Amino acid sequence: MQITFGPYNLRVHELDNKLIVQVDSPLGEVEMTDGQQRPYDFPNGICFSVTDPSETIEPKGLKRFSFGEYTFILGINYSGELFLFHSVKLTIGKKLIDGKNTLTLAFLKEVRL
Repeated sequence: MQITFGPYNLRVHELDNKLIVQVDSPLGEVEMTDGQQRPYDFPNGICFSVTDPSETIEPKGLKRFSFGEYTFILGINYSGELFLFHSVKLTIGKKLIDGKNTLTLAFLKEVRL
């Protein structure tokens, strides 16, 4: 599924009981920053920003998206950064697929003793 949120394009699909999310923009290359690397942000938020955007990115209010059991919230702040907020019940994996930063969201699994 393709989602457009402001100048950001999100490609979202479910694979092997995980939700895969890729973010890009026609305004330039998109970087991903974990919320824990930015101490003033939420710990369950991931920040995406366009490197040297070709135009100013307008802020946009929060909007909730649901894909089966998975839910996340998107918003763009006054600096033009896209934030993806996820449930604390999800574990997040990050990797490069086709040269693009990719998130993998999966539910935490109970540890069996």
